[in-house]
Amino acid sequence: MNVVVVDWNRGATTVIYNQAASKTKKVAIVLKEFIDQMLAKGASLDNIYMIGVSLGAHISGFVGEMYDGQLGRITGLDPAGPLFTGKPPQDRLDPSDAQFVDVIHSDIDALGYREPLGNIDFYPNGGLDQPGCPKTIFGGLQYFKCDHQRSVYLYLSSLRENCTITAYPCDSYRDYRNGKCVSCLTPQKESCPLLGYYADHWEDYLKDQDPPMTKAFFDTAEEKPFCMYHYFVDILTWNKNIRRGDITIKLRDKAGSTTESKINHEPATFQKYHQVSLLARFNQDLDKVAAISLMFSTGSIIGPKYKLRILRMKLRSLAHPERPQLCRYDLVLTENIETVFQPILCPKLQM
Repeated sequence: MNVVVVDWNRGATTVIYNQAASKTKKVAIVLKEFIDQMLAKGASLDNIYMIGVSLGAHISGFVGEMYDGQLGRITGLDPAGPLFTGKPPQDRLDPSDAQFVDVIHSDIDALGYREPLGNIDFYPNGGLDQPGCPKTIFGGLQYFKCDHQRSVYLYLSSLRENCTITAYPCDSYRDYRNGKCVSCLTPQKESCPLLGYYADHWEDYLKDQDPPMTKAFFDTAEEKPFCMYHYFVDILTWNKNIRRGDITIKLRDKAGSTTESKINHEPATFQKYHQVSLLARFNQDLDKVAAISLMFSTGSIIGPKYKLRILRMKLRSLAHPERPQLCRYDLVLTENIETVFQPILCPKLQM
C-alpha cells in the first residue's frame, strides 16, 4: 500500500481553535485535488482509506462527502467536538462519508465528540478518562491532551500482533461493565468487533443492521499495548441476609506471575441461592491458573466485618472460551481479608 501523510501544521497549529476549525474544508479541497490526480493515474476510490485525528476526522468526512461516500473507508480518531457538536451531517464526519466509517472516542467530555459518527463507534473506558492519563491540572499539558491522543495509540496497538483489542456492542458503558454485552451472537468468525485496523471485519454485518450504526465499549490498561483480558466470575452464595459489596480477584500461575481485577464500579448484590456473574478485567492473560484469591468488601470502615458464604465460584475466560472453566466450592470470605485457594476443573455439563 501507499501511505500518504498530510501535514497541515501551518493551518492547524494555532492557539485560536476557531481559526484552525475554519480551515478544515479548505484542507479537504486540497486533498480532493490530490486524490483526483491519483484517480487519473488508475487509483480506485474503493481502495482509498483515510485516517483522521481530531479536526482531521472531519476533514476526512468532507473529502468523503465530495466523492458521494464512495471512499473505501474512513477512521476517525477522537473527532473534534468543539464547534462540531450538534452540526448537520454535511458539516462534520458522518456514516455516509465512506463505504465504511469507524470511530474511536477517547475524550468525549472535553476535546472529543460525544455522539456516534460512524457505522461503528468505539468508546474505550466509556470514552471518558483514560487510565494512565493525569487526573488533575498538575499533570501539565498532558492533562489537556492525553485522553484526546489516546485514540491514536489505541489504533496503533491494533497494528501489533501481540495485542488484539476486542470491543463489545452495547447500549451503555454501564451495561458493558455489568457484563450484559459480552456475547455478540453473530454468525461470523470474529465473536465481537476488533478495534482499529481490523474493525472492517464487521463491515458486512453492520450494513445489514437497521440503522447500520453500533456503539461498542471496552476497557484498556494504563500502558501500551493497552490490552485487557475479560473473564466472568460466577458466584453462587448462601447467605441468609443480602450482602452488597465489591469483589477483588487475583490470579497466579505456576511461574509466579500475578494479575488483579477490582470489580468495584458499583456494588454487587449477593442473595441466597442466587448466582451473580461479574465481569473481571485483567491486564495479563494467564494460560494456566494455579491459584486464585478473592476479597469481599462492603466499603464500610467501621462496624462489624461481614462474611460472604459462597457455595460455588466459577472462573471462565471470554477471550478463550475453549479453556477449561475453574471452580471452587464452599468458601467463606471475611470482609477485607484475602482468601487464597487452588481451583479445580469445573465438571463438564451433561447433555
